[in-house]
Amino acid sequence: MQHSQKGLSLIELMVAMAIGLFLLLGVSKIFLDSKRTYSFQQSLARIQENGRMAQEFMGRDIRMAGYTGCASGDYSSITNTLNNSTTLNYDFSRGIRGYDVGASVPSDLSALSPAPLINTDVLVLKGPVGDGVNVVGNKGSDANIEVKVISSEPGACADASERVSGICAGDILMVADCTKARVFQATNTQKSGSPQTLKIVHSATGTPGNLVSSWGGNGANAFPEAMFDTDAEIIKMNTVYYYIATGASGQPALWQAIVPGIAAQEILEGVESLQLIYGRDTNSDLVPDRYETATAVTTANAWDKVGAIRIQLLMRSVEANVTDAAQPYSFNGVDVTPTDKRLRHVFVSTIGVRAKMP
Repeated sequence: MQHSQKGLSLIELMVAMAIGLFLLLGVSKIFLDSKRTYSFQQSLARIQENGRMAQEFMGRDIRMAGYTGCASGDYSSITNTLNNSTTLNYDFSRGIRGYDVGASVPSDLSALSPAPLINTDVLVLKGPVGDGVNVVGNKGSDANIEVKVISSEPGACADASERVSGICAGDILMVADCTKARVFQATNTQKSGSPQTLKIVHSATGTPGNLVSSWGGNGANAFPEAMFDTDAEIIKMNTVYYYIATGASGQPALWQAIVPGIAAQEILEGVESLQLIYGRDTNSDLVPDRYETATAVTTANAWDKVGAIRIQLLMRSVEANVTDAAQPYSFNGVDVTPTDKRLRHVFVSTIGVRAKMP
């Protein structure tokens, strides 16, 4: 018996297509929801990681700001023999200096490139880099310092010369004992002897160079304030800037500049704002009892009394449209409703300055 061949009717085909589209929409919604959730969780994790790293970077340098060996905290004991010793980069009489950037960048910060964003803060810290090296004694009639050679790293300095005991020619150094400290630039280093020692020369050459190249000699006519014996240590010193500027991706980012030697570099993206207040000791008990802005501390001429810094960081997602709607937040005492759909989080921490602690 011959059977006629039959296919789907138009109604059956439309019903099948409707069911297929319904299933496809369901799968698409699950996919999009999963993707949105993944993007949200990824942005949140990145914000939290960057926020913790920003606090760690800044916290490390804040804790060590103003360190001057066992005489830490006594800035009156510091003699600065550098040229330009009163400029922001080379003034080590204070460990901390802050700026409130308003509608324009203060002239002290004009060399920063890229420029800080308006309505953010800039933090300038003076402190040690790495471990100190014990002094063996003074060397020669000009009181050049001599230290014991601990290690050598051929080709490790910026000019491809040998780094000896962590020291390169051109480094800004502080030699300090428990009664005094002196800041100078190592313009040359000379390794000799057995066991080996390193003579650190501080002539008037270089940038910034030394205003005083001779400290008075080491004989019977030596100046006591220029002599450092075996209870002293040599410490490499840097001036470090932290500020907010536009990063390579066009997003606001945390930047760091180090003097001498390292131009400003972007270290963390997605840092929208940095606001700082400074804990000042007003009654000489070594405990901060008043928290003020940089402008207030500058007006009071009291940077040497700052014993803690409260950091406020506003972090945001690099990706846009992470949230379904604009996310309101509170930062630096102000409630804000943004116009975008980025995820944001505020990090607040208070960090003590060890050199100013009891």
